[in-house]
Formats: sequence, structure tokens, C-alpha cells
Amino acid sequence: MRLGTRSRSVIANPSNKVYVSNLSIFECSIKVKLGKLKIEFNDVDKEISEGRLLELRYDTLAARQFVNQKNMLQADPFDFAITAQAISKNMTLVTSDNNILNSGLNGLLVIDAQT
Repeated sequence: MRLGTRSRSVIANPSNKVYVSNLSIFECSIKVKLGKLKIEFNDVDKEISEGRLLELRYDTLAARQFVNQKNMLQADPFDFAITAQAISKNMTLVTSDNNILNSGLNGLLVIDAQT
């Protein structure tokens, strides 16, 4: 998937902090192991170590949100957990996942990654 003009602009804006969920990193590792994704984890590590990308860990705030939020239709556990992280931290989630984009979860701020 390629990022759209709007989402690329938001991510590239130096006044915005850009986070990657540790759950997303874990999900990527599963897809790499299954041969469904190629990713250079060294590049991700470099972006984190140089401060251009911040790692967001799944914590008790996200866990509480996960337990209390309504279920999303056809959501996999990673999608459900990542939306809980975004809501609990009042963060905007950049995604192309239609289940998340159309979830209508209370408090979820999203940007369609393809726009």
C-alpha cells in the first residue's frame, strides 16, 4: 500500500509526532514469517533511534479501552487492539483498513492512508 498525498503530508510534517504501535511491529513480524510482507526492521530501528519515529507500547490504558470498547465487525485482534491504543491516547490513526475507517468507534480519530 502506498500512502496518499494527505496522509504523507501529515506524517512528514515535522510538527507532528509519528508513532508506530509495538503491536503493528509484531503484526509485521508475523506477516514476514508467513512470506506475506517484506520489511527491513533495521530501517524501522534506525527511524526510532534517530527520533523520527516513536514506538507506542500497548499499556494498561489501552487494555482498559480494549475491554470497554464495542466490538468492530470482522475485526482481527490487532485492529481491535490498535484502535484501543489510539482512542486511549487520543491519537489519530492512519490506516487503509475499511473495517477501522467505517467502525464508528466513539473517540476514534482516523485518516484514510490512501488519501
